[in-house]
Amino acid sequence: MTYLAIFEDQSRGVRRTDLLAALERDSPSAVIRERQGSQESRDVVWTVSEGGQELEGYSHVDGTCIYLDSPLELAARFALWFRGLVPTDVELFFCDDSYSFNGSIEPGMSLGDVVAIAADE
Repeated sequence: MTYLAIFEDQSRGVRRTDLLAALERDSPSAVIRERQGSQESRDVVWTVSEGGQELEGYSHVDGTCIYLDSPLELAARFALWFRGLVPTDVELFFCDDSYSFNGSIEPGMSLGDVVAIAADE
């Protein structure tokens, strides 16, 4: 399933260089690819294997959203990680690609709190 961590304020975003540096620092086993060809909306693309599960993530070119194709708990972990890259005054929402649930990821939330956003809907 595809999950999103998306900014409420579309006028601000995580810079590409900051995202790349954070991925390299925090997920050293990640396979990172930068945009290729005509993928106009995708910018940085990465794949991570963790605990027998795989996540493919990519950022939107404006830095205001990441897309996470993975099981819920792994997506929630990366959404929480992304929260750490977002200024605390910017609201960040976690949802799925059909917007069947939507909730704010607040600074200091736990993994369980983020997973519960999906379970509460």
